[in-house]
Formats: sequence, structure tokens, C-alpha cells
Amino acid sequence: MNDKEKKSIKWLSRLKNIKHIEVYVAIIFIVILLLIYMSNFSSNRTSNNNSTTTSELTITTYVENLESNLQEILSNIGGVSNVKVMITLNMADSTVTDSKINLDSFPPIKGVLITANGVSDTSTKLKILHAVEAVIDITNGNIEILSSD
Repeated sequence: MNDKEKKSIKWLSRLKNIKHIEVYVAIIFIVILLLIYMSNFSSNRTSNNNSTTTSELTITTYVENLESNLQEILSNIGGVSNVKVMITLNMADSTVTDSKINLDSFPPIKGVLITANGVSDTSTKLKILHAVEAVIDITNGNIEILSSD
């Protein structure tokens, strides 16, 4: 017999001498299962909280984000300054609970009102109109551009 075999036989004989080894093995097994269960439970709980945070947005925040992004883009058009944007939503067919909506089903935009300096020129007004139509999927009849000069 070599040295490894002797060590494994000694280890097995020590293991056989332990009284109620089945109880110890069962306890170790249960502890391992509990640790696995608790780690899965806490990771699922964390991921559910994150998905709720990212997939739901208040209507006010949604509209404010759209308005500020559109306002920033329109301010970059030459000759246009002091841009203000107001967006309204068509809430007729929307179901809203606790003023939260699902990202997959935002209510459609009903209209856009824009006031700015420098839009008295027709070509500038058309640039703004085409920019808004490109960004937001609404017809030009639902977009109003007014001069604040």
C-alpha cells in the first residue's frame, strides 16, 4: 500500500467512528440548501426592485424629459433662442395607476406647443416644425410654433 491509500483508509476509519454521522451530514446539507435559497431570494428581490424602477416612470417625469430634450435640441437651431416647449398626452385610452405608466405603453403625444425668439422667419419656423415631426411621431397640425419676441 502506498502513502495515499493509507491516509484514505485512516480517514475512512475516523469517519466510521463518528457517532450519528447521518445527522451531521443532514445538517450540513440543510445549511447548504438554505444558503443557496437565501442567495437566490435576495438576488431576485434586488432585480425585481431594479426592474420596477427602470420600467416605470411617472407621467410628469416622462413629459418633462421629452420637453427638456426637445427644448435643448431646438435651441441649437440657428437664430432660435429662449425656447419653451409644452407637450400634452392623449390620456383617453390609457390606464394609469398611482400616476405611473409602463414604459411599453406610453400614451401617445396629443400636441406640442413651442414658443421661441427668432421664429418669426418662415424658414426658421419650418426648420423647427420638421425637427419636431422627425423626433415625435405626430402630424404638423398638432404642432404650434409661436414667437415670443
